[in-house]
Amino acid sequence: MTFSMKRFQAIVQKEWKDSIRNPQVLTMTAFPIVFAFLFARMGTDRTVSEDILMVSFPILMALSMTGSFVLAMMIAEEKEKHTLRALMLSPASTLEILLGKSLLTAVLTVVSILFSIMASEVPGVPAGILGLFILINLIMFMAIGLMIGLLSRTVQESSIIGLPVLLIFVMAPMFAPMLDNELLIQVVSILPTQKFMDMMNSVATGQGFQGIGGDLIISILWMIASIVAAAAIYRRRRFDN
Repeated sequence: MTFSMKRFQAIVQKEWKDSIRNPQVLTMTAFPIVFAFLFARMGTDRTVSEDILMVSFPILMALSMTGSFVLAMMIAEEKEKHTLRALMLSPASTLEILLGKSLLTAVLTVVSILFSIMASEVPGVPAGILGLFILINLIMFMAIGLMIGLLSRTVQESSIIGLPVLLIFVMAPMFAPMLDNELLIQVVSILPTQKFMDMMNSVATGQGFQGIGGDLIISILWMIASIVAAAAIYRRRRFDN
């Protein structure tokens, strides 16, 4: 089945119309920006590491809340209205459906991240490296959002299932060091969000690109694993109830 631009545009237009009427989507897009604005004004006598934390947290919030939760809500809403199954069995190809549903979420996430960075007054991190890690995490979180949406029966259920995503991927790197648990710290150290923060801290503190290669490889492996898992769930849900 060939890629149809008309079908793709129709899916994108439908997602756009649904999104602008959904206050939850707009709230989750704006939330990280508000946090970034508030964090930037929480005192001026901060270390570089604290500055990194202040900008990393809103970026990771945007990736998880907008990149993951928004897509999950969109898909769960279609399931709740019993329109997703019809779309999955329609002439539209898997690529058209996934790209059409993901494009708007990706755009909203990028907008949220850009405004969060501007509000946070981000330290000097090369845009290329920062953009690469953001892209990898964005793809991963969107794949996770797809899985959450497919596994949820309602929009409310998608929020319940998706809450651990926020706690594990975003909150764990922030609070794990405070718990003084070596095992927990070791587990958190392999999370892609922790690798993102490690990269930010390494470059911003003048340590250069040493160690970034390992962080990049682990982040890419997370991205690939999430894509494979999302594709497997999608294929199963295409025909199952």
